[in-house]
Amino acid sequence: MANQSNHKRVSRTVIILAVACAAAFAFLLFVEGPNIISKHVTGLNLKQSGFNIQISWNEMECEGYDLTITCDAQQLRIPLQDNHYTLRDATLEKTYRVTVSARLDSGRNTRKAKAKITTQKLKQKVRVSIDHFDGFQNDTVRVKAAGDGDISYSSADKSVASVDSKGNVTLKKSGHTSIIVSAAGDITHQEGRKEIPVNVFPEELSKPVKLSAKNVSDTRALLTWKPVDYADSYQLLKKNPHTDKYSVIDEVDAKKPEIETTRNDGSYAVRAKATVHGRTVKGKRSDAVKIAGTTKRAKSYSSARNIKVLNKDNLEMFREIHGDGGTTVPQSITLQDDCYVVAYVNAGGTAGKLISYRNTDGECVSIEPCDNMGHANGLTYNPNTNKFYVAKTHKGYRTASCSTYDGTTKESKGSFDLPRVTSGIAYDVSSDEFFLSKGNEIYECDSDFNVKKFIHKFIRYNHAQDIGVYNGVVLVCTWVNGNESYIDLYRVSDSAYLGSYDISIGEIESCVVDDGYLVILMNTLGNHDDIIYRTKERIAF
Repeated sequence: MANQSNHKRVSRTVIILAVACAAAFAFLLFVEGPNIISKHVTGLNLKQSGFNIQISWNEMECEGYDLTITCDAQQLRIPLQDNHYTLRDATLEKTYRVTVSARLDSGRNTRKAKAKITTQKLKQKVRVSIDHFDGFQNDTVRVKAAGDGDISYSSADKSVASVDSKGNVTLKKSGHTSIIVSAAGDITHQEGRKEIPVNVFPEELSKPVKLSAKNVSDTRALLTWKPVDYADSYQLLKKNPHTDKYSVIDEVDAKKPEIETTRNDGSYAVRAKATVHGRTVKGKRSDAVKIAGTTKRAKSYSSARNIKVLNKDNLEMFREIHGDGGTTVPQSITLQDDCYVVAYVNAGGTAGKLISYRNTDGECVSIEPCDNMGHANGLTYNPNTNKFYVAKTHKGYRTASCSTYDGTTKESKGSFDLPRVTSGIAYDVSSDEFFLSKGNEIYECDSDFNVKKFIHKFIRYNHAQDIGVYNGVVLVCTWVNGNESYIDLYRVSDSAYLGSYDISIGEIESCVVDDGYLVILMNTLGNHDDIIYRTKERIAF
């Protein structure tokens, strides 16, 4: 019994001691454990700044720090109070190993924090006088540069821009490249470089290619082509038949390489245009394409209506005329300022003259030889261009060619093709339009001879002589069967046939209206004399 009691007392004592030890150990962990575990160096950071190494770490509560720096076989031990240190004049391209620990008030040190850094040669900044350059072919510019090392220059694409050893840049062709400025490395510095972007713009844009025209409606045509580099817009050009030169008639932006235009007879081309670096640059003209125009046909007429018979009662003989120097046949007449100008040819159409008669007294004031007039069946004068226009055809000499002559000197200014074969031509100053006549058609044209519409005439006879025009009324001269002459009148605005003047006193060649008076060039019946007649009174239209 006594042994059992003793055994129980011993067991209770052991248990009490075990609990007490556990509590004491827990207390020690709570008091000392966190201080020991938490107090170690963190955030160790090494950074090169020039020749210096900046060392830092997170600050903590301690008596101080022990810093060790090792490079090759050398070691530096440094006690510190601050959490940072600068190692000055470090050797470049070397590896530095750093350890740091903190001294605690208990006399112990924390575990060591370790880091290393390999120093690099110093970076050098290349300084240049320009940071980019835009220009045109053959432009030049000087690049000035400085750095810690020797300066050299090169081009990323020598075909676009070249540069010499002194930094003189020459632009070669359109494109993009860079001029590379290099500063050589040395014992302390790395190689440095700077790229200068260069844009070279063309002085002339490329020629549009694969130009084609497609009719998209009865009145409109669509022109398309391949796009052109740098183009901001495209210009549509049309050939002027007077001068054979192209002029701009429309312009579109470069979103799409296409343009829609009115279908007018003629040759068309396209040219690229751009504004680059403050300069307007145009391109080469594309190859031409032809567009066939559309016209509106007016009504025809079934019967003639006489307005008046013109004879010696209401006509006065202004002047009897004769050819001169091998040009004996007067074919057509027009009005130029204060003169009636008559086109004369020889029988073969190989020589011609323009002879001027003053419209006040009929005096001949000039006789000018003019080659390349053909038969000269039609003649007109345009004061806006100061040119005479001669239609060379007649009944047996079919051609669409028109010759032009200077209005002052009568010198030839070349020939061009009319949109139709024609025997008569006239210019209406009131509308700035030309009119052509051939067979049973009158063609109304703009100032560039684009056909706008045609009037189907009253068919009196298939062949018409010359035509005249006055304030929107076309006067068609017709000689029928060798003994009947008429002037048929057509109003342009509504294509109406207004009636005819019967002039059966010879073969009518041509007519013109002078201040409301009808002036008629006639071959007289029964002889070879030619006469310019003029009505005694103004005629009504």
